[in-house]
Amino acid sequence: MDRRGIILLLLAIVLAGSAQCVATNIPAAQDVYISLGTGNEMVFNQTEILLCGINVTEVNNISVSNYPGVPVIQFDISGLNITDNDVAILVLKAADMRQPDPSAMVALLTIGSDWNEESDLTTFLVNILPAWSIIKKNDLTQMSSNTDGDKIFAFDVSKKLMDAQKKGNKISFLLEAISNSSSEINFLSRESGQGPYLMIMPYPTASLPAQILQTPPASQNVQTFFLAENASQTNETVPATTVLKTEPMSNEKISKKLILP
Repeated sequence: MDRRGIILLLLAIVLAGSAQCVATNIPAAQDVYISLGTGNEMVFNQTEILLCGINVTEVNNISVSNYPGVPVIQFDISGLNITDNDVAILVLKAADMRQPDPSAMVALLTIGSDWNEESDLTTFLVNILPAWSIIKKNDLTQMSSNTDGDKIFAFDVSKKLMDAQKKGNKISFLLEAISNSSSEINFLSRESGQGPYLMIMPYPTASLPAQILQTPPASQNVQTFFLAENASQTNETVPATTVLKTEPMSNEKISKKLILP
């Protein structure tokens, strides 16, 4: 996964066990995968895996892609109150992967939420259409991506979640494999017991030191140390009774004196 995803995942794990910050974990309410562009489009529900795949073939020296598996995931966010000080990530676990292209990645987009696992293909296409146009334009600025290659995938969805809660009680995501060659990832679904989760927690704050030393302006009092005026020229350690005195200093001249207390 990308570095941002690793950091967010570690943050979620740490905060989940912290007494100061409580993480909210929301399991997927619905999840399916759909075949798109294959000529035999279908919706696959009630499965223990969510296939995320791309098939790349050469037709007249032109690369043509279709998608045997496009996962679609929905979460119930009713009652959730997320603020801009919260961190939200979507995490998924892959059962297995086949990614011969090192640059292969998984992109995530938000889609409409007017569907459930029993919906027909037409209903899904209506909800997917706006996101699919972004995919066809290859507009990565509107996608979250994961490229690390391990089996835990994490996506920052903080802003997406804040936008969704203003509109309703659900949020849905689409995952798409992006690769120059055929690739396949089998994510675990909610039916497996290790399905997708939203993890939401407050961003941690650090306590500042009680006292912070600052350099005062020249017009203010300056603290200086004074030693005995008739002190002998010895290598003795300065007594513990050495005092700290405050003396006003002018902007024209600052003098230092050695005197005995």
